[in-house]
Amino acid sequence: MRRIVLYLLVLIASQSCVAQKNKNMKTNDRFDYEYYQRKIGKDKIDCEVYREPDGTLVEIFISHDENSVYMIEPMTFVEHIRNYYKSNILKKEGYFFYCSSVKVGPWKEYDEKGNLIKETDESAKFEKLAMKPIDVLRWMEKQGWLNLTTGEGQQTYFSNNPFRISFVPNNKSNYKGNTHAKWCINKHEMYGYETFLLDAETKELIYQGKTFMEE
Repeated sequence: MRRIVLYLLVLIASQSCVAQKNKNMKTNDRFDYEYYQRKIGKDKIDCEVYREPDGTLVEIFISHDENSVYMIEPMTFVEHIRNYYKSNILKKEGYFFYCSSVKVGPWKEYDEKGNLIKETDESAKFEKLAMKPIDVLRWMEKQGWLNLTTGEGQQTYFSNNPFRISFVPNNKSNYKGNTHAKWCINKHEMYGYETFLLDAETKELIYQGKTFMEE
């Protein structure tokens, strides 16, 4: 199972390279409202969450300007997002890292005819760092919060997650003179949350502190 997690993150990174060669791609992906009606068992869908037989967690969100599908597959520690035009043609797709809004892997955008108009390799920003997304997971596993072999700690909800992770690029923050890229992990606790600040260039823990919420 550990290999599945590692394989997926490597696969996402490799897709970024392969996708650079496919600038003339056209998507056939369409939002199938009737399919989700059958899966959820409702005629009207606004925001619904259900689980596929293989354990994949799926959220369907319908808004006035687009339809969205969010998916968390077992043992992946990433969230796959697909946004669709109201015409049901795929508008944008990509991946968010575990418990975060940190983009990883290839992100693709399409026009209203389904033509690929933009592609961004979001994993490129980690290439020269000592601490890449997989290293963050390994660090969290060493703290006893995750188990990459059994999948313990994998997201089981789209909100109210036990962690909130963010990434700060090089020179975008200055902590006591340290302008290196950083990972920030907020671990939610009963009293509030505990913050861990990791230097992404040296893998050092440079700050740890607790924040208490007022009752």
